[in-house]
Amino acid sequence: MSRFAVFALILFLGACSASAEPEETASLAELEAASGPAAGPTPVLPGDIAKLQVEQSAAVGPVVADRDHYTLYFHEKDGTNPPSSVCVEAECTLVWVPLLAKGGQIEAPALDPKLLSTFQRPDGLEQVTIAGHPVYRYVDDEKAGDTVGHGVDGRFAIAPTGAKASR
Repeated sequence: MSRFAVFALILFLGACSASAEPEETASLAELEAASGPAAGPTPVLPGDIAKLQVEQSAAVGPVVADRDHYTLYFHEKDGTNPPSSVCVEAECTLVWVPLLAKGGQIEAPALDPKLLSTFQRPDGLEQVTIAGHPVYRYVDDEKAGDTVGHGVDGRFAIAPTGAKASR
């Protein structure tokens, strides 16, 4: 269950309860623990080395994926020269999770190293770029290899060349 769903459930239950007696309530952490692991990719911590690989998607052809085999995406509205992201607010970064790499540490033996870099986001974290495109994971990709985000709101799976993935 996503954190948003847990939060919405808490709000709903709070609004529905009109008991005269005080009742015990679970904390958000307790509810999340009870709901099991959240669906979607595991967050990459800011100090991690970004590990990239090329995967074959049945839907869109060759794509770049992260260490957990989740498809990476770029946004047409992001800047590429110099790289910049329009996805800086929490409501965006919780859905389109920026791929981070401290100090430009990227392992990608199957990709041209000239295409790989990082840039500093407004929050001070370093986001990975491929051919100048900042890259993200999509929260609705529920399992490795999904390409659910391809074509959503101007975002596309990124091919190993840095272009839009397509068959």
